Amino acid sequence: MRAGSATNRHKKPSMAIRWIKVFAWWVCGSVTSLARCVATLLRRRRKVDVLIYKVDRLGDWFMAEPAITSIIAATHAKGGNVAIWASRETSALRIWREPGCTVESFVFEPSGLYAKVRRAVAVVRLLALYQARTLICLRHSPEPVRDFVLDQADATDIRALSWRIFPGVPGPVPHEIARHFALLSEVGFAPATSSELLPKLVQKVRPPSTRVVIAPFSSARIKDWSDNAWRAVVAALADRDWKFEIWVGPDQITRAEELARQLQSQGHALDVAIKSGTLPELAGAVGSASLVLAVDTFAAHLAVASDVPTVCLIGGGQFGDFGPWQRSERQCWIAHRLPCFGCNWQCTRPRVECLQDINPAKVVSAIAAVFSAKNVDQAIPNHPKEGR
Repeated sequence: MRAGSATNRHKKPSMAIRWIKVFAWWVCGSVTSLARCVATLLRRRRKVDVLIYKVDRLGDWFMAEPAITSIIAATHAKGGNVAIWASRETSALRIWREPGCTVESFVFEPSGLYAKVRRAVAVVRLLALYQARTLICLRHSPEPVRDFVLDQADATDIRALSWRIFPGVPGPVPHEIARHFALLSEVGFAPATSSELLPKLVQKVRPPSTRVVIAPFSSARIKDWSDNAWRAVVAALADRDWKFEIWVGPDQITRAEELARQLQSQGHALDVAIKSGTLPELAGAVGSASLVLAVDTFAAHLAVASDVPTVCLIGGGQFGDFGPWQRSERQCWIAHRLPCFGCNWQCTRPRVECLQDINPAKVVSAIAAVFSAKNVDQAIPNHPKEGR
């Protein structure tokens, strides 16, 4: 999607393309059956008690970590073994925070026909090799590969949910966490409460810092706030002796440099640095920050999991699904409520009003609120502030 455009429409494929895809999946299924027979004859099959399917994006894996940990711990306690199918896109997070079991991976979002064929081969290989007593699917959003795996997996018991957008504010946890809890409850792996499945990072105790971490860009531009709005917020904070760090991905550095120039052009002697590093480096910066300002992105969830003062701007596309959530009153999520919440980012408005109409003054007020909040170590109801 181009920057500045609110529409995010997808053209429906032609009938011919749809039949080609149907035939391709039929071929994959036939090859899977044949490959499974060959693996059996060669005694290459791998038996596991629990197979976890979580081929997803980085943030989705992070939100599922406590559920994955619960499954592994409960299975190991019974003397069983676990394997996980994950995406290559989450490898950095899994290297940093090893799950403690066998992990197989393939590309979640391949680009180009050759990459897609390679992914298909990888999926067929895993389906041929693995035999599970129980398959637990922690990716709830239906998509072709996930649905193919659920249809073709050699598992005695398959546990999966169908994903959908829920309207309104979530309960004590986001809907995604509630789904994980429902699945784990069915197989006897759930903790006492769903809140125990919220991510939590225990950071080292550090002296007070003057660092303010800003994570202004999400994985999709439709979820971003405007540069002018960020300028207004930073200008309101310019009288404090703070050092601003703009944390972005490697492909967002050019955009961050432009935002930094805009922030420094307002006549204030601001200390603004652009940062892009490893996940442990990002977590260290977030954990030692006096304040984190972000849109709904991975850094925001890291900050909430670390229980640092955080103000996050969240749109309505999947509101309630992955956020808002809190560790304490030191986190605040701001939304501009609209009747079209839950659109799954298929925006039909001229601009993304649920984000672009959030008033910078509300963000400044939220910053004051999180600094005045008591340091409580418990989740509270997720009622985001209105954006006006």
